[in-house]
Amino acid sequence: MTCRSKTVYIKDGETLTDSMRGELKDKLSRRYKIVHLAEDVGVDKFQMYRFMHGNEVTGKFYDKVFKFLMK
Repeated sequence: MTCRSKTVYIKDGETLTDSMRGELKDKLSRRYKIVHLAEDVGVDKFQMYRFMHGNEVTGKFYDKVFKFLMK
């Protein structure tokens, strides 16, 4: 099994969730939308939409997003 590490820099007042949301927003473009991102992460598009707009999601969602960001 391969181990990976990632350093996350969080500003004062920012949370890990905000940092993850920011990284995902950076991946979006006119052509690459939330629907495509949700497919690549392996989550429901409605969950991705809720997360990107600041609503609560499940722990499994966070696991999948974190694995996606580690790629």
